[in-house]
Amino acid sequence: MTRSPDRGRGGHSFFSRLWLNADWSVGTKLIVLTVPLIAILSLLAAYAEHARNNAILKEQLAHRAKSLAHQIMADRQYYVSVVVPRVKELGGTIGQDYREVHGRFPLPATFVREASAITASIKNGFTANLISPWPINKEKGLKDQFQQDAFAYLAQRPTEQFIRIDTAEGRTVMRVLTADLASAQSCVTCHNGHPQSPRHDFKLNDLMGGLEIVMPMDQYVKKSRLDLVLTLAGGAGMCLLTLAIVAFGSRRTVTRPLAHLSHDMENFVGERSCLSGHVAQPAGDEVVHITTAFEQMKSVIGSQQKELRDANQLLEQRVVERTDELRRTMEEKERIGSELRIASDIQKSILPRTFPAFPHRADFDLYAESIPAREMGGDFYDFFLLGQDRVGLVIADVSGKGVPAAIFMAVSRTMLKATAMQGGSPGDCLRQVNNLLCPDNEASMFVTVFYAILDTRIGSLEYGNAGHNLPYVLSSRGGITVLENPGGMALGVMEDCAYPVKRARMQPGDGLLLYTDGVTEAMDAAGNLFSVERLERLLRRIQNGMPSEIVRDTVAEVRSYAAGEPQADDITMLAIRYLQQPQQPKG
Repeated sequence: MTRSPDRGRGGHSFFSRLWLNADWSVGTKLIVLTVPLIAILSLLAAYAEHARNNAILKEQLAHRAKSLAHQIMADRQYYVSVVVPRVKELGGTIGQDYREVHGRFPLPATFVREASAITASIKNGFTANLISPWPINKEKGLKDQFQQDAFAYLAQRPTEQFIRIDTAEGRTVMRVLTADLASAQSCVTCHNGHPQSPRHDFKLNDLMGGLEIVMPMDQYVKKSRLDLVLTLAGGAGMCLLTLAIVAFGSRRTVTRPLAHLSHDMENFVGERSCLSGHVAQPAGDEVVHITTAFEQMKSVIGSQQKELRDANQLLEQRVVERTDELRRTMEEKERIGSELRIASDIQKSILPRTFPAFPHRADFDLYAESIPAREMGGDFYDFFLLGQDRVGLVIADVSGKGVPAAIFMAVSRTMLKATAMQGGSPGDCLRQVNNLLCPDNEASMFVTVFYAILDTRIGSLEYGNAGHNLPYVLSSRGGITVLENPGGMALGVMEDCAYPVKRARMQPGDGLLLYTDGVTEAMDAAGNLFSVERLERLLRRIQNGMPSEIVRDTVAEVRSYAAGEPQADDITMLAIRYLQQPQQPKG
C-alpha cells in the first residue's frame, strides 16, 4: 500500500522518490507535468464537446419532429374541418376506396399517410405514419417494442412526446411518437361506428392513436465523428505547441526568477551575502534552494501565524454577529410572508366563491373566478340581486400590483356594491363611486369597471363602462359579438365625469362573458400575447357551454398557451347565461 507523502521520505512510493531525487530543473519538471495534463484535458474536452453536440442534435431533431407533428396534425385538422364538410356539401363522400369510386375523397388518415409517403421519397427526408393500438386498418397496429413502449408512456402523458434513437434498415434514426387525441366528435363517431374498429367506446379527448415520425440521423452522426477527430487533432497540436512554449520560456519565466527569489530569501535570513552583478543559475531543482531558505524563516512565519490566528478569531466573531443578523432578517422575512398569506386569504374571502350562487333561481346561471398574479391581486368581480327580477354584474381591474392594489380593490368593491344596492342606473352608480374615490387619492390609483344590470323578466341588459374591456355576448343562435361601448373614464381619475348608459336585449339561452386584460395579455415564452383574436376563436368553440365550463376552459387555454411562464397579470372572468323563457301573453 502506498504511504502518504507527508509521512517522511521513507514513506514515499518508488515513483515519488524518483521524482524528488531527480536532478531536474523546474522547467523540465514543468514540461513533464504539463504535457500529459493537457493531453488528458484535451481528451476530456473532446469527449465533453462530442457529448454536448449529440445532446444538442437530439434536442434540435426532437424540436423539429414536434414542429412536423404539429404541422401534420394541423393539415389533418384543416382537412377535417374545411375540406370534408365542403365535400359533403357538394354531394361527395369520404372513403378508403376513393381511387375506384367517382366523387369519393380520401379519409383524413389516408390524406396524412399519402402526403407523408411523398415526403419519405425525398433523400434523407422524414417519414410519418399514423398508428393505433385499436386500428381499423390492421396494417396500422403496433409492430415493435418502440411503439408499445411509446403508447404506454403517452397513456400517462398525452401532451408529451416519446423519443428514442433506433436503427432502421441499417440507418441510425430518431423515432418520435406524438399522441393523436379525439379532438372532434366526428372522429369519435366515425371510429366507434366503423364495423372493423376493435373499440367502440371512444370519447372526446381520448387517446385514439399516435403520429410516428422517423428522422434519419446518418449525416449528423458522421459530422459528429468528424468533429471529434478534429478536436482530438487540435488537442494533439496543443500538446506540441505547449511543449515548445514551456521549453523555450521556462528559462526566462521560471528558472531565472526562481534563482533571484532564492538569493533574496537567503539574504533575508542572513546566511549569505548579497551577490552583485549577474546572478548565476543554480544547478538542479531551483525549488530546493527556496525550501532551504524557508526553513530559516520559521520564526518569522511563526509570528505571522500568530497574527493570522488573532485576525481569524476576530473574523469568526464577525461571522457569528453577521449570522445572527441574517437569522433575524430571515425571521422578519418569514413574518412578512406569513402576514401576506393571511392578507391574501382575507382578500379572497371578500369575493363570492360559492357556486351555484343562487341555487333557487332557474332564470339564469353564472360562475366567476379570479386568479391573482401575486399573493394579492387588484382584480375583482361581484354579483348581487337587486330585487326579485334584477341581477347586478360587476368586473373591475385596479391599476398596479401588490398590497396597494389590493387595498384599493377592497375599497372600490365596497363602495360600488353599497352604491349599487341603493338603486339607480349603472351610469349613476359609476359616477357616485368615482366622486367618492377621487378625493384624497394621493397614490393616483384608478380602477376600470364594467357594471351591468340584467332584468331576467324580459332579458333587458342595462350597462355602463368605466374604461374596462367590453364583454362578449355569446348568442344561442351562434356567433359572438362585443357590446357597444357607452364610453366612460376609469374611476378615480377625475371627478364629475359622465358615464352614459347603453341597453341591449338578451334572448333566452344567450350568454355574457366579462373578463379582465390578464386573459388577452397573457404571454408565452417568446413574449407573444394570447390576444383578443385567440380569445374570440376559443369562445366560438365553447360558447354553448355552461358558465362554469366557459370560465374553466378559458383559464385552461390561457395556461396552456403560457406554457409555464410566470403569470404577469391577474386573470378574472365572470360568465352568465340567461335562461328565462319569454312570457306567454295572457288571455
